[in-house]
Amino acid sequence: MSRPFRPPSGETDLPAYYHDLDDEDIVAAFRNFDDERAFDLFDRQTRDPHSSNFCIDFGDDEAYCGFDLASDSFERLLRTPRPPSIHTRWINLWMPYNQKSTLHALAKHYDFSPRLLGTMCSDPIPPKPKFLHSKKSSATLRSRRSTKSSKSKSSHRSSNEESLDSEESIGMTEMMHSTQLEMVRDLGHYQIVNDVWHWSSVDWGRRFVCLGYNSLHNVRTNSAPHTDDDLDHGLDTPHGKRIWNWLMLCEDKTVISISEDPFPLYDGTLKMHDLKTLYTVRRNLVSVFRQLTKAPTPLRDHSLTMLPVRHRIGDSEEETAHRPTDAPGLLFYYLFEDWFTTYSLVTRRQHGYAAELDRLRREMLVKANLTHVDQLHHIGCQLAVLKRVYQSYELIIERVLKKQEATLASLKNSHIVSGLDSLSSSLPIVHGSPQIPEADSLLGVSLSSAARVRFERLKDRIKLYALSEIQECIDQKDSLVFMNFNLIAIKESFSVERLTRITLLLAKITILFMPVTLMTGYFSIQFRGLEFEVKSYWWAFGAIFGISMLLVFLFSAISGTIEGKGVSRIVNRSWSRVVWEWTGRWVERKKRLGWTR
Repeated sequence: MSRPFRPPSGETDLPAYYHDLDDEDIVAAFRNFDDERAFDLFDRQTRDPHSSNFCIDFGDDEAYCGFDLASDSFERLLRTPRPPSIHTRWINLWMPYNQKSTLHALAKHYDFSPRLLGTMCSDPIPPKPKFLHSKKSSATLRSRRSTKSSKSKSSHRSSNEESLDSEESIGMTEMMHSTQLEMVRDLGHYQIVNDVWHWSSVDWGRRFVCLGYNSLHNVRTNSAPHTDDDLDHGLDTPHGKRIWNWLMLCEDKTVISISEDPFPLYDGTLKMHDLKTLYTVRRNLVSVFRQLTKAPTPLRDHSLTMLPVRHRIGDSEEETAHRPTDAPGLLFYYLFEDWFTTYSLVTRRQHGYAAELDRLRREMLVKANLTHVDQLHHIGCQLAVLKRVYQSYELIIERVLKKQEATLASLKNSHIVSGLDSLSSSLPIVHGSPQIPEADSLLGVSLSSAARVRFERLKDRIKLYALSEIQECIDQKDSLVFMNFNLIAIKESFSVERLTRITLLLAKITILFMPVTLMTGYFSIQFRGLEFEVKSYWWAFGAIFGISMLLVFLFSAISGTIEGKGVSRIVNRSWSRVVWEWTGRWVERKKRLGWTR
């Protein structure tokens, strides 16, 4: 882990809350988030690949931020209640596999389930295990033992049997070890989310609601991969970077975001294309980060990036009263939304699927072949993956918006009561076990109305702009596959029709010159007392050739095989028909101009 980032000294700007925590690292790390100089340094840290975490405490009038905090500092921050002026907290973790102690501190404070904590602490996908060394050593051991047994076969038969038993036990041990490693590899969290891109999770606790999902980022690079995760699964997955995210909303107005490391187990300096990938992955987080400060930031006045978390227009009493309760839900929503990523992956852009399908359509009209079917198949597989991903987002939103209700079992088989005043007399009193109100017993954290309406709007956007666009591309892909086969069939009919025309032409030529050939054979015969002259030969040749042409034309007209009729008229027009149509149009044009009188 890199050295912790420490902004310039400014302890006098911190309120007494941070000094009372009795932690030098907290006092050294936290600074005024609305100060322009401090925010500029914080903004750079969000794009630094070596940054590990940050924590922002903010309210309507003041905000404070600190980077690269240790697990002990987080424990002190979580244990100590915040003052009302900084009612909302945002904790973000990068490279979670290097901050397991911090994850344990969060899990202990908010009462995560053991499985949820274990999943969050999962290690990145390891390289494939190699057993070359063990195989070589096993082979050497077998060869040595077989040599010894051949030399003393008659006198050491019992020892040979014992060695064979030990060899079998060694082989079974190696097999069991390799099988266990493969099972761990296949059942690892990051292996599952890497194989199933639409994998998602919604976990409810007494003090939190947790979302787990894959986000896809429009990143196209031809560089060599760093890890197995960067290897594409072939052409059947979308051209994007997959990143797993955890997003939590806690009851004490704390939002926790945890992101998978795009380049895990990589100790060197990232190259330029890797840095671009990192910036693309963190684009939405940086945008939300910048909108939380009141210092001048880039693109502050851009309408699509303005977030109503700390910047509000209304100043009425009702609006001001709801801001502390709306801020955590709004921050939770905007971290999940990331609509720019959805827009760049699905909608009609230069490198979008609609443009790719249109390119294939134009190529098919020029020359259709079976390679287009293969390309359309891969595009269809990518669209199917995208469709399932956005359907998983829709299911996450439905579960978040679902209202948790008390059950009869929770009121009957526990110390949960719907009203302490009305039911305390009817329920037995259990000594040492306090009764808990119904509202405190429900799982999850309730969203404010401001966040709920935005989640409902996002659900409509996913249906209208993501799923409908994907379905339209899938339908277009199916129609292009059908059109491609039709074009190939038409192409084959062209070839058959051309071959038929050539065959008919050769047959007509043969029929045309057959009488002339017979006539030439007749003139070549030497009859007694009969001599042929050259003039008589050519007169006979012209007459027979003309009669043959007339008979061939009459036969073609009767049989319907004149050039320009039948299939040839549908596929290709003959030169005679072209000349006839051109002459007709020319005569009609002259008539309109008053040429004929």
